[in-house]
Amino acid sequence: MADQSNIGKKAEAKLKEWLDRPDDGYCFQRIPDQLTGFFGSKNICDFFLYKKPNMYFIESKATWNDRFDFAMLTDFQYDGLLKESKIEGVTSYVAVLFATYKRAFLIDIRDIQHCKDDLKVKSLNIKKIAKWPIPYKEIKTVSSRKQLLDYAKEDNVL
Repeated sequence: MADQSNIGKKAEAKLKEWLDRPDDGYCFQRIPDQLTGFFGSKNICDFFLYKKPNMYFIESKATWNDRFDFAMLTDFQYDGLLKESKIEGVTSYVAVLFATYKRAFLIDIRDIQHCKDDLKVKSLNIKKIAKWPIPYKEIKTVSSRKQLLDYAKEDNVL
């Protein structure tokens, strides 16, 4: 099985290709990684996206496994994404790529909170997608011979 961190970087690159579309009204920024945590600096997410009239914080996660474990989010990311989502016009998403299945989803951090706190659910299994207890948005993909999927440039996902 391929290296988990390598798939994560590829998933981030695919999100950048999909959302870096200024001609379509997207203001998209990749947040540089803080490799050292210099002076306590950390990032709550990988990307900022503004599409009038809304702001989005997006954390990218990828897995070769059948399930996305919420523990893949650090406490810092989880708490920070929840905090930002309390602001009117701001939504925080976790973009989850199930690499083996070549499917990707956007999941609102508030729905993850509902799973964890109210339903006591710790993960989402793609093999049980019909029973997921929360809403999600699947990122439409296009056929590709590339190693990973390519996202369709659909306007209504966010």
